[in-house]
Amino acid sequence: MHIGIIGAGAAAVALLDALTVVDDKPSGVTVFDGAPALWRGRPYQPDLDAVRVNAPPPIMSVRAGDPGHYQRWLAGRDVADHLDEGLGQPLVPRAMYGEYLEDTARDAMARLGRAGCPVRVVRSAVTGFSRDGRAVLHTAGGDHIPVDRAVLAVGGGGPRDHYGLTGTPGYVNEPYPLARTLTGLPADHHVAVIGSGLTAVDIAVALAANGHTGPISLLSRSGRLPFVQQRPVRLNPVHLTPAAARDAAAEHGELRFAQLVSLLRTELAALGQDFDTLAAEITGAEDPVTGLRRQLDAVDAPHHGRRLLAMVIRTVGPTAWPLLAQPDREMLRTGHFRTINSLSSPMVPHNARIVLRLLETGQLRLRAGVTKIEARTGGGFTVHDARQWSADTVFNAVNPPAYTTPAATQPLIGALLTMGAAEPHPAGGLRAEPGTRRLLVGGAPDPSWHVLGNLAADSMFIATNPPGLAAEAAGLVRGLFGE
Repeated sequence: MHIGIIGAGAAAVALLDALTVVDDKPSGVTVFDGAPALWRGRPYQPDLDAVRVNAPPPIMSVRAGDPGHYQRWLAGRDVADHLDEGLGQPLVPRAMYGEYLEDTARDAMARLGRAGCPVRVVRSAVTGFSRDGRAVLHTAGGDHIPVDRAVLAVGGGGPRDHYGLTGTPGYVNEPYPLARTLTGLPADHHVAVIGSGLTAVDIAVALAANGHTGPISLLSRSGRLPFVQQRPVRLNPVHLTPAAARDAAAEHGELRFAQLVSLLRTELAALGQDFDTLAAEITGAEDPVTGLRRQLDAVDAPHHGRRLLAMVIRTVGPTAWPLLAQPDREMLRTGHFRTINSLSSPMVPHNARIVLRLLETGQLRLRAGVTKIEARTGGGFTVHDARQWSADTVFNAVNPPAYTTPAATQPLIGALLTMGAAEPHPAGGLRAEPGTRRLLVGGAPDPSWHVLGNLAADSMFIATNPPGLAAEAAGLVRGLFGE
């Protein structure tokens, strides 16, 4: 069996690593990607040191079943300068995490090669395919390469330009890598950032590290910042678990959000803590600066509500999401995306302290209710919220829409749909069989195609983290070899 992997980001790394541990090995693997930096994806390219990993090492391993894999890799490196005192953990530059992914990929390719499974990398995007008994992948470089199984591991798309500013001087639609997009930016420019989530925080922190002196404005509908991450505490849920979500769905024919809330109440009660305290914190309206100070003071707080939620969104969420009733999924996706994303991927204390300092000095401002941004004749922008004001440069920091793909992958997705190898789900993404991640068409699995990551319709609307990708990759490999 020859496997083709389309995309060479973190998902591909997890898949290559998972292939090394199965008894049966493919006859060969071909990885396709035209990006300049392999194995890093969009988030982990070479960049400024100020752009740090947003999670502690215990939850960043890309090897399934081995949460200490990344920690062991870090142990041989000098990370003392990157200690986040609030978490008591090293949070290294994302470029260093990219090195970890590169090393893991190289190690996996070497191990597979020694086991008689050569791995070839084609530095070109796959733009189409045909069938000739097997799936024949067509590349942008003109190659036609047959494979027995093909895996879409393409990652997410880029941010959407909500205000039609693409091509306007001074507008940056794709902020990463910030080492490139901040180069040459005048230090006194007023920088407006569309969004106030983690990407916006990255931009503000990087500007501060670069010595920027001009005002920075974060623009969003809500004017809210991400939650601040708390110091990790070992939690072992016994009530709110994947098995409990499956049991609840089996009992009632589908899972309801109210059932998950009930399980959360029970879990917190078992810890001797109350649900109302958590509910008030995540739903209440609070001045952002006041809230930021409070959350920084609560990094070591004994209440585990937010810690528990951050954990179960990642561990129970992938099981619970496809079982949820459609109205509940729609409610969570459209009405509570920002809160769920902020709970599952909170701001690290190191960055939160920088943001608080910038807010207290007045250099950074949060502006809610933005309705329009217009390019001005002669340069700069007019921003409309409660009033009209001017900015010199605009960065787009909105989250890419769920279930989208990079622009280079869209011709392939079109070919899959045209050839009847894939079927879109009304809520977004491509239909996939749980576990094996085989693409489904008319309820039947396609013989050749699999999907890994958030392009699968049954995946959650928040980006899958490395351990989640590793777990998916391990399940996909077991399906490939019937284990």
